[in-house]
Amino acid sequence: MEGEKMGQETKQGTASGKETKVSTLGQAKKQLEQKNVELEEAINAAEKARDIFLANMSHELRTPINTILGLNELILRESQEDAIKEYALDIRHAGNILLTLVSDILDFTKIEAGQMELTDGIYDISSLLNDLINGISIQLRKKKLDLELDIAQDIPYKLSGDEIHIRQIISNLLSNAVKYTEQGKVTLHLGWNKTGEDEIELELSVKDTGVGIKEKDKSKLFGVFQRMDAITKGKNDGNTGLGLAITNRLLEMMGSKLEVQSTYGKGSVFSFKIVQKVVDSAPLGDFEKQYSESIHSAKNYKQKFIAPMGRILIVDDNAMNLAVAQGLLKETRMQVDVASSGAECLELLKRKTYHVICMDHMMPVMDGVETLHAIKEMEGNPSVDTPVIALTANAVSGAKEFYLKEGFQDYLTKPIDADKFESMLIEYLPDNVVYLTQEQNASDEGGQENEAEVSRMESGLNGIGFNVRSGLKYMGNDITLYGKVLRDFQLILHEKEDALKDFLKKRDMPGYAIIVHSLKGNARNVGADDLADEAFELEKMSKAGQLEDVEVRSPILFNLMKNMRKDLKAYLDSEDKTKKDSVETKEEEKLTISDDEWKSALRELAGRLDDFDGDSVNERLKELKRYERPESDKKMLRLCEKAVKDYAYDVALEVVNAVL
Repeated sequence: MEGEKMGQETKQGTASGKETKVSTLGQAKKQLEQKNVELEEAINAAEKARDIFLANMSHELRTPINTILGLNELILRESQEDAIKEYALDIRHAGNILLTLVSDILDFTKIEAGQMELTDGIYDISSLLNDLINGISIQLRKKKLDLELDIAQDIPYKLSGDEIHIRQIISNLLSNAVKYTEQGKVTLHLGWNKTGEDEIELELSVKDTGVGIKEKDKSKLFGVFQRMDAITKGKNDGNTGLGLAITNRLLEMMGSKLEVQSTYGKGSVFSFKIVQKVVDSAPLGDFEKQYSESIHSAKNYKQKFIAPMGRILIVDDNAMNLAVAQGLLKETRMQVDVASSGAECLELLKRKTYHVICMDHMMPVMDGVETLHAIKEMEGNPSVDTPVIALTANAVSGAKEFYLKEGFQDYLTKPIDADKFESMLIEYLPDNVVYLTQEQNASDEGGQENEAEVSRMESGLNGIGFNVRSGLKYMGNDITLYGKVLRDFQLILHEKEDALKDFLKKRDMPGYAIIVHSLKGNARNVGADDLADEAFELEKMSKAGQLEDVEVRSPILFNLMKNMRKDLKAYLDSEDKTKKDSVETKEEEKLTISDDEWKSALRELAGRLDDFDGDSVNERLKELKRYERPESDKKMLRLCEKAVKDYAYDVALEVVNAVL
């Protein structure tokens, strides 16, 4: 009995031990699960904190970076020293790399945190392509690469989708293609397939003749912080390695994916397909032709005019488009202001008048048409009748009628053709601010006479604050043109002084900054360097809102302007008297010729015209103008000369034959 009892106690003890062990294991398991939950929560909290920190830091860093880049642009524009410009270009390059890095981190953290949202909106294909090409144009030129376009002409031109991120995706692919291609070309293909009543599937690919990717490395392409240059070259050019990772994630969010085909040493093709809604099924047209014409125009560019006193405002939400337009107008010496939105445009118009406004159509918040209507309705707007030209990638049928109906004076398609742009500006700018340049004699004859004239001008102008040779450089060394611009400059000095005093009285520093910036450009164009330097100092103060400093320093500027205006007027009056005396002397020196000899000379001229001998005709016309003849003969020569300039030799021949 005792044995049985002991056995039962032993069994009970064993069972109790097992239960205790099971209970302990269960508690440990629960504790472990709880720890895992806590650890996972801690990891999620840490990742969330990291994402928030990176996003906030990226956002905060953008402001000082943009400020640095903005001030650096002023250095590039204002500095006359090559060494300083080289330093500034290095700052621009490094600053842009830093800005790209910050933007990539911000985008990636948004995607990781699930904060990136897709936003549908209406856009047109032409505008998208134009902006993308402008975005890589500088890189293409630097590396001497060709851009080949394969764009379907029948693709519906207006679509609805997340244009912002589609633009970002294609831009990343194009930038990478250019970056990793040393010679050859980059090809952009855009095709489409109809997938529904109001839907199409875009087919886009970017092909390059670059370094290519090894088969074993393709899986690394979309890795976070994996640089493609590290894969292909083992080098680091300052990029984050987030570009393709972001691109792929964005496409996944849109229900697509990035496909890669590559042969190491020969090049790569990156492609994707994406569904978009059709807003307008009108065909895009021949975008390749437009692009080719704009490239041809840029290669053969020679400015048709200069207009140092001409004021133009360019409005576009795309910074690269603004830079391209400014670059196209650089040689015209125009005073160019830019606005990145309709609202900014309206603010500028409250403070300054313009001769021409160029307005992009497709802008967010307030598009070009809405901005134009707001300009017309704005009370007391001195630019209410200023010609407004629409800048648009919309080249489809009926576009011109649409823009004219909405109130635009004219329209210009993108990519902008420099030749057409300048011709349009010559048409709409006031005649008194435009100086045509293509009719200037490009020969070097009379070089000694020109040098003597420059020296004479220096003796009269250098002492009153003008660097004549600097001013002539801005005028293409055209002495006659420089003289005309000096006269205009003398007239606007009083106008600028009154405007600056008015803004100072109102304590309006933004308005003061606009006018003093314009004065700085005017002064620099004519070689009034001291005045330009003083205006620049006041521009910096007024932009910084330093009212007291501006009030203290402005009298110095006004005194400079007053003295310069007075001295320049005295010089120009003296020039007028000298020219008048010279003309009277030349009139007295006119040669005489009998009527018979005159008829004989005209018959000889007619023979040269009949032979289309342009140089010989011009030489003979120059000789005939030296003779003293009745006003009817002088008029005949002027008509003949104009026809010859237009290569209308048959018209010139009729003019001459009419008096024979």
